[in-house]
Amino acid sequence: MSWEEFKANAHRDPARGVYVIGSDGRGLDEAELRVVYERYLQTGALIVNR
Repeated sequence: MSWEEFKANAHRDPARGVYVIGSDGRGLDEAELRVVYERYLQTGALIVNR
C-alpha cells in the first residue's frame, strides 16, 4: 500500500484536524501518521498498544 493510499484510508477527525487510528481516540498529526505507516511497511501489520 502506498503512502497516499494509507493516508486516504486513515480516519481524519475534521474537528481536531488529526488522524485517529485505533479505539483510544488519540490524534496523530501527519508526521506521526507517517511513522505508523513506516512501521506498517516493516511489519506488514499495525500494532495495537494496550
